Amino acid sequence: MMKAIQITEYGQVLTKLVERPEPAADEVLVKIVAAGVNPVDWKIASGDLAVLVNQSLPLTLGWDLAGEIIALGSEVSGFNVGESVFGMPEIGRNGTFAEYCVVKASALAVSPKTVGMTEAAAYPLVCLTSWQTLFTAGELKAGQRVLIHAGAGGVGHVAIQLAKAKGAYVISTTSEANRDFVAQLGADEIINYCDVDFEAVLENNKVDLVLDTLGGEAQRKSLNVLNAGGRLVSIAGITPEIESVASTLGVTAEFVFVQGNGEQLRNVAEMVDARQLSVTVAKTFSLDEVTTAFDMSKQGRVRGKLVVQIA
Repeated sequence: MMKAIQITEYGQVLTKLVERPEPAADEVLVKIVAAGVNPVDWKIASGDLAVLVNQSLPLTLGWDLAGEIIALGSEVSGFNVGESVFGMPEIGRNGTFAEYCVVKASALAVSPKTVGMTEAAAYPLVCLTSWQTLFTAGELKAGQRVLIHAGAGGVGHVAIQLAKAKGAYVISTTSEANRDFVAQLGADEIINYCDVDFEAVLENNKVDLVLDTLGGEAQRKSLNVLNAGGRLVSIAGITPEIESVASTLGVTAEFVFVQGNGEQLRNVAEMVDARQLSVTVAKTFSLDEVTTAFDMSKQGRVRGKLVVQIA
């Protein structure tokens, strides 16, 4: 048996004792040392993503992990029992707010050697989200201009670093309180969204790509700051109306829902060990404090990531 944080019905997060899972042929059993907290966790717990995510209840929450390999499925190669790994299980399957978790080997990578497990657990989901929005969907190239909303947040503060490493010119929105933090990450231009309208600032000096983490009015206005042929890539969802407006303006709008990817995580680990990428851990929690972490995440004011320490 093991301890896990589960939902048995939407809106009710419980600590339960459940059976320890066994790995399928293509899976790895990981003893979880730490697990990152992300907005997707409490959105799934509330039922907000039930239409998007194919999930069944009861469901163990959490989709960031760093831990130690305990057992390998019969078809798994390239990993060893006792190895430290980090990764992201498939969202909607039983997750990482538990003492053990099974993960497809293809979604894991050996942890960065230069950071501890608490920090390693903060990387997977935000790094994969940033990678897949900027490079896979966004096709960001050196020399292009990119606007990254909420630059001090979990995804934003990683995306700034990845875009800079690519050689892009990075503009980010944030509050005055986070200006220095975002500047240290490498942003070339910082817009204090509390005092000025980013649309007005950029209307005569547009961008090639927008990473939208906000949705709503900010997303709509972001279409107007794109160069012809530019791209808006959102992790907050895209409505048919937004798609229609984008088409009228000669730009594209695309929604990205992050997927596990071991190859991309191996690239992330190399960047971490080369001191080209870091994640800020704002606060850590115990497994029994997960709902407290959710409450903090919901406020939308976290600088960096929240992490649950399990072992």
